[in-house]
Amino acid sequence: MLARIVICGIFFFGICIQATAAEKEYEKLYKQGVAANKKGDLDEAIRCYSRAISLKSDSYALYFVRGRAYRQKDQYDKAVSDLTRAITLKPGYAEAYNHRGVTYIGKGDKQKALADFSKACELGSKDGCANVEKSKKEK
Repeated sequence: MLARIVICGIFFFGICIQATAAEKEYEKLYKQGVAANKKGDLDEAIRCYSRAISLKSDSYALYFVRGRAYRQKDQYDKAVSDLTRAITLKPGYAEAYNHRGVTYIGKGDKQKALADFSKACELGSKDGCANVEKSKKEK
């Protein structure tokens, strides 16, 4: 019985070490992506975010930052996809709605943009509210 407990303990400890290593790698890649984005190296930022997503595919924050980077590169369809995924993972994520609205403006879809800005405002985003007002003035 003791041998079984020891073997199970070793098995679970090994899983804990793997989870910790993956978490550290995820955090490293996320930080590298943020640093690359700040330097304006969007391709490197997207590469880092994508690798981090492969380690932690349920991270709304990663989809959000990668979506913003795609928007900055005018890759609007990819940006919308990532920002939508961030919203799916965290439905009350006001800034994701706001940034998706900005992306829709880039795509020329003012109706979808206004809907996202309105949702962001409803969720408490000051930027979302400001974009609602700006959108109404531009009509």
